[in-house]
Formats: sequence, C-alpha cells, structure tokens
Amino acid sequence: MVRGPWPRFARLIAAGPLLVCLAGGPAGASAKRPVHGKAPAKKLPKGCPAVKPEPPPAAVVPVAGAKVAVLAFSGDDAEPVRRQIMHVLRGKGMKTMTGLRPVDSPEQFREMSATLNLVAYVDGEVAVDGTTVSATVFLRNGSSGMRTASATFAGDRRSLGTAIAKDLWGRIGPAMGDAVADAAKPHKNLRAPMRLNAGSPLTNQEAAEATD
Repeated sequence: MVRGPWPRFARLIAAGPLLVCLAGGPAGASAKRPVHGKAPAKKLPKGCPAVKPEPPPAAVVPVAGAKVAVLAFSGDDAEPVRRQIMHVLRGKGMKTMTGLRPVDSPEQFREMSATLNLVAYVDGEVAVDGTTVSATVFLRNGSSGMRTASATFAGDRRSLGTAIAKDLWGRIGPAMGDAVADAAKPHKNLRAPMRLNAGSPLTNQEAAEATD
C-alpha cells in the first residue's frame, strides 16, 4: 500500500484551532497595528476560553487607635456579652469608651462623635430563654449617625461567648473599617448657625420709658 502525505496533512488540519488559540489570534493579525493610541485588546477566536481578570484586593483600613463607644446593652444578664464584645474590639487595638448614654437622633450621634472623637457606637440586645441566650450587636457609624451593621448570635452561655470571640469581627469588621475611613475625611459643620430674633428696634419714646 502506498502512503501519501494525506494523513500528515489531516493531522495538521485537526491541530489548527489549537495552534490559533495558543498564538492568540489568526495568522497575520499581528501585522495590523494602529498608528496612534493604545493597541486594541486582542479578540480570541471562537471556541477559545475567555480569561477573566482577577478583581483587585479590597483595601484594609487600619482600625488600631480608633475610639469606639460601647453603649449599654438591653436585656437580662447582658453585661457578660458586652464585656466580651469590648474584649474583641480591644484585641483589634481599638480604644473603647463606656458610660455614655444613647441620644435620640442621628444628628445628635454625629455631634457627639465630633466632640468626643468617636468613629462608631456599639450597642445591642440580649434575650434569655431557659438555657439559650441570643444576642444582637449593632454598629452605628459615627460620621453618619446611622446603623450600618448588625450581627446575631445564639447558643448556651458558654458557646455564645466563643461564637462572639470567633465571628464578631468578621461580621462587623468591614463596617467598622468604613467608619474609621469616614471619620478621617474632612466634614463640614452639620449644625446650622444659631440665630436670635431680637425683635424690632425701639423708638426713642419707648427707650426712654424703659429706662424710667
């Protein structure tokens, strides 16, 4: 049997698309280049898998040294939960302030943040049902005065403290970083200037009567 060049030719034809993918485009495409500006992105031939660019890593805002107010927690036997949360915050290098009373509006929270140099507020609720304890932790941004994150934990007393120590920062850490970054930005005076209504000026007769 006489063997010709056809089997080799058939193998070259079958391997053609793979070679095109590896080369990044059809033959002769590199010869066409723009005269001005940036070179356009190369388009892969049909059948070639698209390569997705990796997203840039999220910026990490350092929180060490930032001051946060830990307000009172509501509910039965809430103080152990509050102390555990303060321990987590201090473990991140944050300064905790206690003894403050909550105010009524976001504007008042913003004013208190500016006066006391606070980046955020933490408060929460604790509920006890037999041997089960549930705790909800709220984070309030000091610059906006609004709550921006919350985290709820439940379990018996021993496992609740372990869960808070292990998972609290992962739940509120990003929002706390945003609060620290917001506090570092310049802020305009949020309060309107105080105006006094002194009334209309007195006439000479009225002024004379007032001095009598």
